[in-house]
Amino acid sequence: MDSFKENCGVVAVVSFKGENVVPYVYWGLVALNHRGQQSYGILSYSGDFKIHKGLGLISYMSIEELSALSKELTGSTSIGHVRYATSGKLYKSQLLVDAQPHLIMNDRIKLAVAYNGNLVNISALRRKLSSKGVNFTGTSDAEVLAYEILEAYEASGDIVEGVKRVMEEVDGAYSVVGMMEGGKIFAFRDPKGIRPLALGYNDSVLMIASESVALDINRIPFTSFVNPGELVVADKSGISRYRLVDSSSEQLCAFEYAYFSRPDSKLLGEKYVYQVRRELGRKLANRYSDVVSRIDVVVPVPQTAVDAAYGFHEASGKPIEPAIIRNRYISQRAFIMASSDRELIISRKYNMLLDRVRGLRVALIDDSIVRGDTLRHIVESLRRAGAKEVHVFSTFPKIISPCFYGIDMATFHELIGFNRSEDEIASLLGADTVNYQTIEDFCCAVGSRDLCLGCVTMKYPTPHAQRIAEKGYLEVSKGRVFYGRLIESMGG
Repeated sequence: MDSFKENCGVVAVVSFKGENVVPYVYWGLVALNHRGQQSYGILSYSGDFKIHKGLGLISYMSIEELSALSKELTGSTSIGHVRYATSGKLYKSQLLVDAQPHLIMNDRIKLAVAYNGNLVNISALRRKLSSKGVNFTGTSDAEVLAYEILEAYEASGDIVEGVKRVMEEVDGAYSVVGMMEGGKIFAFRDPKGIRPLALGYNDSVLMIASESVALDINRIPFTSFVNPGELVVADKSGISRYRLVDSSSEQLCAFEYAYFSRPDSKLLGEKYVYQVRRELGRKLANRYSDVVSRIDVVVPVPQTAVDAAYGFHEASGKPIEPAIIRNRYISQRAFIMASSDRELIISRKYNMLLDRVRGLRVALIDDSIVRGDTLRHIVESLRRAGAKEVHVFSTFPKIISPCFYGIDMATFHELIGFNRSEDEIASLLGADTVNYQTIEDFCCAVGSRDLCLGCVTMKYPTPHAQRIAEKGYLEVSKGRVFYGRLIESMGG
């Protein structure tokens, strides 16, 4: 799997009994740390807003820091966030400024917002708000969204009508948690439901979070998902739910199943993510039985392809060998390194049990193929170890188009699958064959076609994203190369 920026994770908690909920938020964010490792933040309300932000993993906080945090933040309502930057600048001082939640105010209203996703019409929204006198302190789209909510809330005088207006004006993916003065929380999901948002409660506590695992770690029973186009408002007196925009179908990001979400999460229906991934492996083995017949051993790329590899093993009857070991203590992400350093990190990140593949024909199972940098290194290492053949299997269909909804694969040219055949991709990776999951089999494994598959079909669920993709593709076809994010380059 290529190293690239993921999503973010959000948590919101209310105590019906007026008890301190900050520990719930902390543990919820620990459970979601896989979704964002560049920064974190927790905001609570106890007569006034109090906020704590930091860089890196929230799970790496020391005992002393946790002790100080428990004294600094208390309150019966709280929201939190872990972040990877898919918009904005990447240097440390700016990452701290852009860390969420964002606490903003004007002469009349103060509110806090954190979200997971990406705004596609960000440039137009920023220009509109700037023309009305908003002075942005950060560089991310989260601050833009926060001011958009503030403006709509103030204009309507009601959070329900305000959020409805936001849903009508903002194009993109957004699962939002926020807090108003007085400690009342709100949460909503874009009309297509591109990013997940789970809800659960018991007699004492309500929690809303990006994945159900944040509820599990706090022993809060999962109740339902926040629906696409739905707003939830809650305080200690109870919960209100409003369906603001009717949506014909949910369009959950398909990549959540392949890579982002934890295997013990639920995203649609009753299936755990690991069950879907295992079925994806079975589908690959059955679809490419002619290639499988030549295989001696199945090797997963850790970590998110392991479940799929077991499914592949079950369907094919071929033995599985964990011949690739990932060093989890190499924390630098390859995508934020200079090109020369990136190659160095990739070469150190995986250790091969070389004697386990010598002379064998290998089925190398990966969750997806985005840029191919890491996979190319792994294939080369297997070749050096004496593997007779290396056949790559991707649990995700071929990625041919950028994502505009929160995954940092933002241009056509960086995608190894763009305008290349499987044979050409295999040649670039040094593999004998490359075998992609079909879209049909992927949806069958998930158990739904209600998915955003824009990156593999170039058909996007929101109109502005579709226009940018088509315009960008036309420019690329004429020979133009985009070096920055396509949204920003095309004036999203």
